[in-house]
Amino acid sequence: MKSSWDAQQQQLTAGRDAAVAAADSATAKLRECDDAFRRQLDLMETSHRAVLADKQTEIDAAVQRTGQVEDEMRLLLRETEQSRHMMEARLRKLTAAFTDLQQDLTRR
Repeated sequence: MKSSWDAQQQQLTAGRDAAVAAADSATAKLRECDDAFRRQLDLMETSHRAVLADKQTEIDAAVQRTGQVEDEMRLLLRETEQSRHMMEARLRKLTAAFTDLQQDLTRR
């Protein structure tokens, strides 16, 4: 009976040791997979950050260019407004001259 009990005990111990070894192996494989996933995730994150930095640079350049174009448009509008005022002044002078000429002709 003792030998039977010892055999059962050895069988159970061997089963437990095999289960512990299998669990350790599974844990090691899980850690390997986790490490590989983390490396891949870090690479993707680094890549996305680089792309994001490039896009931010493009956005900054576009904002700066927009500011330049707005400044150019303001300058152009000012020049156009000045030109319009000058043209109006010329037309007033010309109208006044024609009015004076017409009045001189009607008096004679």
